[in-house]
Amino acid sequence: MNEFSILIVEDDINAIASWKRDISDFNEDGAFQYAPLYAQTREEALRLLRVMQIDCAVVDLRLPLSATSTALPTDTSGNDVLNQLLIETGVPAVVYSGYISEVSVAVRNSNISIRGKKGNGGRDILNYFAERESLIMAMKLTRQKIAIESAKIFNGSIWTRWERTWKEQSDRKLLTEMITRQIASHVADQLSIPPANHHPDEFYVVPPLFTERLDTGDLMIEGSEVYVVVTPRCNLANQPYPKYLTLALCSPMLTEWSELRNSLAAEGEGKKKKGLERLRNLAIQNHSTSTHFIPPCGEKGPWLVDFKETKSVLSSEMPQLIQNRFASIATHFVPNLIQRYAAYLGRIGQPDLDAEFLRVHICK
Repeated sequence: MNEFSILIVEDDINAIASWKRDISDFNEDGAFQYAPLYAQTREEALRLLRVMQIDCAVVDLRLPLSATSTALPTDTSGNDVLNQLLIETGVPAVVYSGYISEVSVAVRNSNISIRGKKGNGGRDILNYFAERESLIMAMKLTRQKIAIESAKIFNGSIWTRWERTWKEQSDRKLLTEMITRQIASHVADQLSIPPANHHPDEFYVVPPLFTERLDTGDLMIEGSEVYVVVTPRCNLANQPYPKYLTLALCSPMLTEWSELRNSLAAEGEGKKKKGLERLRNLAIQNHSTSTHFIPPCGEKGPWLVDFKETKSVLSSEMPQLIQNRFASIATHFVPNLIQRYAAYLGRIGQPDLDAEFLRVHICK
C-alpha cells in the first residue's frame, strides 16, 4: 500500500492529539497510509523540511519561533514555513488556522489551500489530499527518479572529478553552479526523452515559469493575433537584452483543424485515412519550411507559425509582452521550432518555373 509522509505543523497539544486520531482513523480504511511528522515550532518545521522527504503538509500560522522562545505564538511565523514549501519543496499544502486573514500575499497567490479551524477540519483535509493521490504519487515518483539519476552522475562522474581537480576549487559558489549544471544536464538527458512518444499535454508549459523575462517559444496575444518569440534563448537569458526581439505570427488553422477532426470521425475509411495522413504530416512537420505546426493549447489554437510574417519589438516592451503571454512551448520542443526557422532563413530558393511552359518545351 502506498504511504505518504504528511507534515503537521501545529503547536497546540490538543490539536495534535486530534490529528493523531484522524490519521489513525483514515489509515484503517484509506486507500493509502499517512506517515505523520509533527512540528510544534517554526524552527522544527523548517528543519524537517530540510532533512525529510515530505509529500504533503498542513501548517498553522501562529507558531512559537523555537522550543526555547519565550514569546507567545502570536506572530505569523507559519508563513515562513509555507514560503519554504512554495520555494523549495513543492508539495500540496493546506493552511489550517484560526487567523486566515494573516496569510501572506505570496501564499494567497499560490495553489496552497487556506482553511479556517472549524468542525472536523482535520479529516476534511486528509480527504482533500486523498482526492489528489495521483498527483502526490506522481510527484513522489518523479523526485525518486531525479534522485536516482543524480546519484548515478554523482558516483560515476562528480565524485571522481572532485577528487582529481575540483577539491582545489576555492570558489564554492562556482563549484556548486558547475555541479548543478552537470547534474541538471544529465537528468534532462536521461529523463526528458520518453520510451515512445510525448503526450500532447507536454508540448506547453502553462503558465510559463520565467516571470521576469521572456523565453524563446513564449506565446502571447497581441491585439487579435498570436505571436511566438523566436529570438535565440541565449540572447534572452543574458543581459543586456538585444534592443529588438523577434516575434513570428501564429496563423490560426481553425477551419482546417475542424475539417481534419470531422474526417477522423467520419464513417468512411477513405476520409479517415486521409485525415490521419494529414495529422501525421502536421505532427512530424512534413509541410512547407516556411511554417511550423504547434498543436492546440487548451481552448486556443492550433496554429501554423508563419516565418514569412515576423516583426520586431523593442525589448523595453518586455513587461507588457509578459502580461500578454499565456503559454510557453516546452523546452524539448523549442529546438525544432528554431531549427525550422533557421532553415527558412537559410534557404537559397530559385525563381519560379512555369509548369505549362516547361511541359511544352519538354514534350515538343
